[in-house]
Amino acid sequence: MSDIWLISFVLILALVGLMRWGRTKLPFPPGPRGYPIIGNLLDMPSELQWEKYSEWSKKYGSDIIYLNVLGNSIVVLNSYKAVNDLLSVRSSLYSDSTMLNELLGWGRMMSFMPYGEKWRTHRRAFWQEFNPKNAPDHQPTQLRYSRDLLRRLLKEPQRFLHHIDHTLSASIIALVYGLDVKPEHDPNVERAEKALVQLQEASISGSFVVDLLPFLKYIPSWMPGGGFKAYAERVRPDTIAMREMPYEEGCGLLREGKGNSCVISRSLARGGYSIDSHPDRELIKNVAWIAYAGGAETSRSVVSTFVAAMLLYPEVQRKGQNELDSYLGSRLPVFEDLPHLPYVHAIMLEALRWQSVGPLGVAHRLTMDDEYKGYFIPKGSTVFVNVWALLRDEECHPDPDTFNPERFLKDGKLNPKTLDSNPNFGFGRRICPGRFFAMDSILISVASTLFCFDITKAKDAGGRDIEPDIRYAPASSRQVLPFECSIKPRSAQAATLILNSELV
Repeated sequence: MSDIWLISFVLILALVGLMRWGRTKLPFPPGPRGYPIIGNLLDMPSELQWEKYSEWSKKYGSDIIYLNVLGNSIVVLNSYKAVNDLLSVRSSLYSDSTMLNELLGWGRMMSFMPYGEKWRTHRRAFWQEFNPKNAPDHQPTQLRYSRDLLRRLLKEPQRFLHHIDHTLSASIIALVYGLDVKPEHDPNVERAEKALVQLQEASISGSFVVDLLPFLKYIPSWMPGGGFKAYAERVRPDTIAMREMPYEEGCGLLREGKGNSCVISRSLARGGYSIDSHPDRELIKNVAWIAYAGGAETSRSVVSTFVAAMLLYPEVQRKGQNELDSYLGSRLPVFEDLPHLPYVHAIMLEALRWQSVGPLGVAHRLTMDDEYKGYFIPKGSTVFVNVWALLRDEECHPDPDTFNPERFLKDGKLNPKTLDSNPNFGFGRRICPGRFFAMDSILISVASTLFCFDITKAKDAGGRDIEPDIRYAPASSRQVLPFECSIKPRSAQAATLILNSELV
């Protein structure tokens, strides 16, 4: 029986190869040569894929790299130009990942929707709530949780990564659903963390055989090779629970007249419908879920990276603190102060650049044959943006491994040319509509923490410095692994400001 399966498998691969070979006489983009039948299966890196793709881009002298794994085409874009030409200008051709959309339950997430009317409807609804004009609706809650972060750091500085994760997740949940979050072990926070870990696992190219051979999605989970489907069946309920449960909890409060102003309350109030009869109920639920999943994940990664950078680059920390001291005097920062703090803003932008949140972006699947620079890109190709490589392009970012906020400044002010695009938030029509909201949340947390605390090397039992060991989990969304540092108030006055601050 196993021999029949093997023969059938090889014949299918051969047929797929012949069909593709007959479509065009144009060559595929450059890449490792590979082997018959299995293609580049043995070449595929198991971790830090973005670094290997960048290495291949330099080796083959091409900003577009091609791999074939068991008959499936994988294309990696390694330059701003290639990304703009394909994912912005031709965005209608590039859609989503099989495993994520169809099996794990993330298909209602706007980031994974193919370009079309459904995607446009979701984007309009999201932008209606999260465009910069609505920032005043969000900033009081963002400020409240930035102050909560300060209090937590003052009380238990050794748990700084936990405090960052908790307060940024809590901020999103309060803003989106109008829910108060428990100080510890909040079910909505823990539910989101569990589902997002599963998303990260599934986002890595080649993690599941169905991403390499999409037709396998039709086989039952008990069949040999169907383990990916059993995994999907096990974790899909977590994705669904993350989408459904906080929404229903928020709606329950609104029915009782106890709900706070939030994304779902404002959205459900439009049109004069009741909560349960609203015609856009599913759309509102999806928009809330998108903000919930995307906002906390990006923000906590960047703020954690900021802490690591201040530990490694104390001179940058001092410059930021000097700017804050000069402008604020003896009060905590508020949102109105942020436009007057260009160096602190540049620190945040450099944290986004220095360690990219999503080094391979979101996988796209090509819906039609395409041609680019004289190369043939076949329908069904999985297309990745090497965000990590873009942020280390030495023409745009000299000395890219150094944390240097000055690269975003000109004559002491933010340089508009460096603000035009940030690949962490996507490109063209698919650029993240929540980027302004996310950066507001990050910036107020960065400014508040920098103003109140010194971040220095931890000491061992003998009083010697512990050299920092900053590493990141090798997942599609990079989160810094636990590391040791000392976080102490800069002065007694700073501690008093934290304790006396109002949690508005």
